[in-house]
Amino acid sequence: MTVTVDNSREFTDLAQTHPEWYDAISSMFDEVVAIRRDLHKNPELSFQETRTAGIVSTLLRKWGFDVQENVGGTGVVGLLKSDESGPVIGLRADMDALPMMDEIVADYHSQNDGIAHTCGHDAHTAILLGVAKLFSEKELPCGTLKVIFQPAEEIGEGAAAMIEDGALQNPQVNLMAGLHVHPTLHTGEFSVTTAEYSCAAVDIFELEVKGQGGHAAHPHQTIDPIMISAQILVALQQIVSRQTDPLDSVVLSFGQIEAGSKATIIPNSVFLKGTVRTLKPETRKGMPERIASIASGIARSFGGECELDYQFITPSIKIDGYARELLKETISDLYGTDALKVSLPSMGGEDFSYFSQEVPSVFFRLGTKNGKDTAYPNHNTRFDVDEQAFLYGISVLSLLTYNYLKKNEGGKE
Repeated sequence: MTVTVDNSREFTDLAQTHPEWYDAISSMFDEVVAIRRDLHKNPELSFQETRTAGIVSTLLRKWGFDVQENVGGTGVVGLLKSDESGPVIGLRADMDALPMMDEIVADYHSQNDGIAHTCGHDAHTAILLGVAKLFSEKELPCGTLKVIFQPAEEIGEGAAAMIEDGALQNPQVNLMAGLHVHPTLHTGEFSVTTAEYSCAAVDIFELEVKGQGGHAAHPHQTIDPIMISAQILVALQQIVSRQTDPLDSVVLSFGQIEAGSKATIIPNSVFLKGTVRTLKPETRKGMPERIASIASGIARSFGGECELDYQFITPSIKIDGYARELLKETISDLYGTDALKVSLPSMGGEDFSYFSQEVPSVFFRLGTKNGKDTAYPNHNTRFDVDEQAFLYGISVLSLLTYNYLKKNEGGKE
């Protein structure tokens, strides 16, 4: 396979500036691609990643890592220690696939009907295995590398489960890094936000609007929960447009409305289900009270009632300033300043956020677009990645690890 990309930043440029890294990474490229294609052909859903975890564990042991299995369910943690004392850096990859069809035209098309790696977690796993293989052959300058292969990101539960099971302990991780493949960036490009938070907190809620049903021909004899719900749906958008600082970010969206059994019957109740996305923790904290106050007030004014069930799911990803600057330095050193783009925070969710709440962290996007076939968005049935991007992902995570440990030699382990 070739190791060049059709854009202004050639991976082969690395041969001139960092020949030892170039040789090590390019030599493993075929193996990393083969791993990714095997994972893509055999995708597994959240907390069912037993085959994937088995492959990861086997390879890590082969490469000299101490391995813990079944961490937080089906998670795997690999530990590689230097002879010199120093800090601990953690690198994370998620392993689960989505419950949807795979419609790519390739020999590595999913063999598991209705399950597909349409978000790129197969690529994340392969890239992190590439980093692990590299450091099994290239000595760490000091300290410890902890590679964390996480289950169940797609349902927002895997990171919290691994943390609860001690993934960040023994030894304590001092800095975390993770990436996500992204078709909005070309292969050879990276992006990170300059804001404090990069991905939104994800919460879900359900409102039960209670009225008094009856015949649709005699609405005056009812308390119509559908009309009350209509008022609530419109009024709740005032939280975004009139109760939130325009420089802050809130998304409040409804995805489900359930009510009634027949067109001529006004029902007794309506269920409204939606999601709230926020960046700032203080904004997030106040959302249930705001929603409940507006919805209940409107329902009471029409003679009805409204009850709120609000569930906090995943927090927002917090970006550590030092870790971000180290990432920027690393990318610039490898590929020049123009390889790094500034991205706005995303209102999508990512449960790497749980790690970022516990440990100083950085999370960035890795460009994987190189033509029409790799331009489809994440969660699209035809989503695929340019595998040449793995070279860039492995090199940045590896040099980020090396730079962090080298800069902090003799630090606490």
